[in-house]
Amino acid sequence: MSHEQDYAQLDEAWAALDAGEPERALELSAGVDEALGETWILRATAALDLDDVAAAQTAAERAAELEDEDQDAELLAVRAEVALRQWRIDEAREKLERARTLAPNAALLLKLALVADLDGDLGKADRLTREAQRLDPGNVPPPPRLSESEFDGALHAAIAKLPEEFRAALEHVAVIVDPMPTLEIVGDDPIQTPPDLLGLFTGASRLEAHEEAGAELPPTIHLFQRNLERSCVDRAELVEQIEVTLLHELGHYLGFDEDGVDELGLG
Repeated sequence: MSHEQDYAQLDEAWAALDAGEPERALELSAGVDEALGETWILRATAALDLDDVAAAQTAAERAAELEDEDQDAELLAVRAEVALRQWRIDEAREKLERARTLAPNAALLLKLALVADLDGDLGKADRLTREAQRLDPGNVPPPPRLSESEFDGALHAAIAKLPEEFRAALEHVAVIVDPMPTLEIVGDDPIQTPPDLLGLFTGASRLEAHEEAGAELPPTIHLFQRNLERSCVDRAELVEQIEVTLLHELGHYLGFDEDGVDELGLG
């Protein structure tokens, strides 16, 4: 395959990624010259879309062997995303800032806003988000923000709409609203819980509690307000997403795995 054909194939693979087809993107990259750094950047990006962080790290490291990271914002961005998914926040921030210097764009600024939220600097996160909106106003709407009391009201409205089985289950589950997830909350396997997750169930499910009478952690649902707001374009969508996330995490308490929750239509 000629270099011209390689790049045409990579363009098609990137288009597949943009269309939400990471498996197809990987298939298209299979015959492309592996001496091209972009081949590995694409594979790393597709692996991240598939939640295969280990494969993404391997591909990103291979890309870094072939390309000069100091001159490649795309490579810096994908390596930052790998670091972020592994909760190496300082490394992710450093690479995102370097990428921003090379090629500032809204996507980088939004990632930096996420990092600022993880750092607890909500004001900086909002400033970065506004800067992203100025760069790309058509694709970056302002996130809906709720006060503590407004969010609490939306949560109680969501609880009132729960099916009876789920509402009864809440009598045994604490619901905590946190601004953002932390390593302390996500526990021993952080790669399985990305920093932009919307909610998380911790502790023993109802089934496990019956089987293991001395379960150490009480069943708890964490809702992450800043990430929920980040995922929505307006207040109505945010209120709906709070309900969906609450249902999803309650499904885990009731003993459903991810596939089971998705089958219930709660994913």
